Amino acid sequence: MTTAVMSNQTASPDGPDEVLGLLREQASLYVRLEAFASRQRKLITTDESGPLLSLLADRQKLSTELTRLAVKLEPIRRGWVEYRGRLSPPQRAEADGLVSDAAQRLQRVIESDEQDARLLSLRKHSVADGLRAAHATGHALQAYRAPSAREVGTYRLDEGS
Repeated sequence: MTTAVMSNQTASPDGPDEVLGLLREQASLYVRLEAFASRQRKLITTDESGPLLSLLADRQKLSTELTRLAVKLEPIRRGWVEYRGRLSPPQRAEADGLVSDAAQRLQRVIESDEQDARLLSLRKHSVADGLRAAHATGHALQAYRAPSAREVGTYRLDEGS
């Protein structure tokens, strides 16, 4: 391959339409991510582990898409002032709105995920406490239960060996 072809393969997006297209795609992915976070919260609060695992698999796929897009957007982030300067005023307003919206959605998703993690942690501790209490109750009940006939027979002193 020639140097020109190689540099085109790794070149960042140049045109305003291409930049806006990537920002629109990013915004769309963040809308989906926020919807997943909302569904996740409902599944956690209703304790539906099967659908939650399925949703988490879908979120993982979405995360892979976001990572792929982040690689494409990296040159734009590094040269944002230059890219933004090439946009017309309406394009600049759209780009600013898309970037702002994506940042706000991401922040909401992060906050929601942090709340979900706290909720799951509380639930985990509650289940562990319940298991400890059940275990202690089981020991207490066993200490007070009447011995079985077999157990009684093993402790009889009047039987010879």
